[in-house]
Amino acid sequence: MSDNQLEVLQEQVSASARLRGVADRIHTEILASQTGEEALQQFAEAARQLIGARYCAIGVARAGGESLEEFLTAGLTPSELEAIGAKPRGAGILGLLLQRETPLRLEKLSQHASSAGIPAHHPPMESFLGVPIRYDQTVLGSIYLTEKPGGFTEEDERTIQALSMHLAVAIRNWQLLKRQRALVAGLITAQEEERRAVAYDLHDGLTQYVMAAHMHLAAFQRVYGKDDEDLTLGLKYLKDAVVESRRLVNGLRSLALDDMGLAGALAQLVQEEKVRAGWAEADFLHNVEGERFSTPLVTAVYRVVQEALTNARKHAVAQHVQVTLLQEDENLLLLNITDDGCGFDPGRTHADDKHIGLHGMAERVRLLEGTLLIESAPGKGAQLSASFPVSYHEE
Repeated sequence: MSDNQLEVLQEQVSASARLRGVADRIHTEILASQTGEEALQQFAEAARQLIGARYCAIGVARAGGESLEEFLTAGLTPSELEAIGAKPRGAGILGLLLQRETPLRLEKLSQHASSAGIPAHHPPMESFLGVPIRYDQTVLGSIYLTEKPGGFTEEDERTIQALSMHLAVAIRNWQLLKRQRALVAGLITAQEEERRAVAYDLHDGLTQYVMAAHMHLAAFQRVYGKDDEDLTLGLKYLKDAVVESRRLVNGLRSLALDDMGLAGALAQLVQEEKVRAGWAEADFLHNVEGERFSTPLVTAVYRVVQEALTNARKHAVAQHVQVTLLQEDENLLLLNITDDGCGFDPGRTHADDKHIGLHGMAERVRLLEGTLLIESAPGKGAQLSASFPVSYHEE
């Protein structure tokens, strides 16, 4: 065997080892622990590094395969992404790949007949390798690599085709996750609407009757029955019923959210929970006075705080609680809730009411593409930190 043949064989063995390494990483670190956009983003970076390309992108096709629903990149800087602007939707070469069943390898992307629609501030890209992603006969999308020194080879093409089978799994997981999120979001929306309707019925119906009965009996007592113990006890029960009905109304849907906005409603909630729990201190710090956020965001933040405070009241045996809500910039809302109670082990998954509540909070945060972190330990209190992207303000 000549030296050149040995060198080629060694390169093939090395490339095969790298491919196995990336495939193992995809299974152990990406597909096993990541879902959605995070998995696709990491997949693009892994493919870019494996092939030695400067850029990589993954396009996820819409149902029917005629355009792109999502587009994730690796290798572009934040400033480059900002300069490029809106994500592509499947024109030019990207659209051509959605129609192909075989890879496309080019020395000069700009010379291809379908090379069109590239944004003005897009970095130069010449060498190109694109591989369609399909599942049976269904078009799932494509993976694209550009700008490899010396151009792409047949070996690169075979390598990306091998990885494309794993990528098909990642895309299918992403699609299933989106459907699940849509279903859960629909259920939560329906639940909130039902809660709102019941809350208004209670507020405008039963609560008003109980308050009216209390007022009439109080007037009667002042005139005729000042020393009647049974009447006094009845008035106490009616007063307790008014307080309880208001608590039920706020538990279903805080009417203060409609009247006072998020900051006002949370301030009221913190004060009410302080009184009910007997906390020595309960503070609410914020910088969102007068801000109007989208209804899904407002509802999610309120419900997370409500659930966290309920857990603290029922389980924490705390004396000091603090809720902080800060808008870092126009795109991010940060929520932090701490208590000095008995703490717990967040890693436990027992299906008690506390952990069911934690799962509900996590799902609400995920639906808004936010993040949730709960830190606690027995005897160490607890801290909940959540971040919510501010997609838009309501006008």
